[in-house]
Amino acid sequence: MNKTAPLWIIIAILSAIIVVASYKFIAAGSTAASEDGRTAVLLSKAERQSVLTEMRTLLEATQQVVKGLAENDMNAVIAAATPVSSKGHGTVDFKLAAKLPLGFKKLGFATHHAFDDIVSMAQAGQPRDEIQLKLVEIMDKCVACHASFQLPEAKE
Repeated sequence: MNKTAPLWIIIAILSAIIVVASYKFIAAGSTAASEDGRTAVLLSKAERQSVLTEMRTLLEATQQVVKGLAENDMNAVIAAATPVSSKGHGTVDFKLAAKLPLGFKKLGFATHHAFDDIVSMAQAGQPRDEIQLKLVEIMDKCVACHASFQLPEAKE
């Protein structure tokens, strides 16, 4: 038998382990089917609270952007959108991220990036109606997420 054969077998096994772990981290998450047809994302109480706090922060920022647009105050729009943009968002909790399914993560990251767009649009002096349409895109992501996923109370 060739001396390199065992090495290739070990490499193949390690590669398979990495692929499975990557799938678990990136795509699958910690989920279960729910009675209402949505995907239940299974989190600890602290993780659930963290996600809900982020959602409330996004909602509050959205309300402040709407107010800034209504008052034609682009500085207020920028001030509201910047902290929830991808640049102002902060660090990623990798343990929590591993539990979130890919669709949930895609919607979340797209939402933060859309707030980047709002900041850029307001800084560039783009018309309010164009910024409002970007806000509509954000709200579409919120509706899609809430229609697809739920965060049930942890049974600890």
